[in-house]
Amino acid sequence: MKRIALTLGTLLLAGCVGPNPYVTPVEDRSGQRGPTPPPGSVQPAEPAPGVSVQPVDEVPVFRPQRADTDTTGSAVTPAPVEPQSAPRNAAVVALLDGAQQDTAGGDLRAAQNRLERALRIAPRDPQVYYQLADVQRRMGQFLQAEQVALKGINVASGQPQQLRRLWSLVALIRSDAGDSAGARAAQQEASRY
Repeated sequence: MKRIALTLGTLLLAGCVGPNPYVTPVEDRSGQRGPTPPPGSVQPAEPAPGVSVQPVDEVPVFRPQRADTDTTGSAVTPAPVEPQSAPRNAAVVALLDGAQQDTAGGDLRAAQNRLERALRIAPRDPQVYYQLADVQRRMGQFLQAEQVALKGINVASGQPQQLRRLWSLVALIRSDAGDSAGARAAQQEASRY
């Protein structure tokens, strides 16, 4: 047994000592054409036939975070700007449209299934939470509907229009569930936005 272990160890070491059959290919780029551009500069790519390049997102817009002062020295605060919602995924748009059609046709179960799929695709879209909570309210699932609407409120922070709609929906859900005090509190919260 000792002899077999010694033979295997010797063979293993002999295999490590030999030449490496897997050589990584290296491309020589030392013969670049033209002067070397400064670091961080944008260089146009060589166009390939049949290939076009388009930007994925729009150019970001940066706004000042603090109050600026005008020429008289008094502080000028810019008007609040509601954040732009991100462009929606085409699949999410199709699922939301399909859910609206299902709801209009009275097939609330199919609408709920579509909206749950949309939520898995776009968990940061307050509109998905709104529609799902509304469908659950119509189905009589008041506790689930309120929980979904409250999650949508967390997602919609900084979007006053969405917050107002979601709080109004919470008020409607609580009213339908028989919680009139909770409905008044939610409606009062909606009126803040």
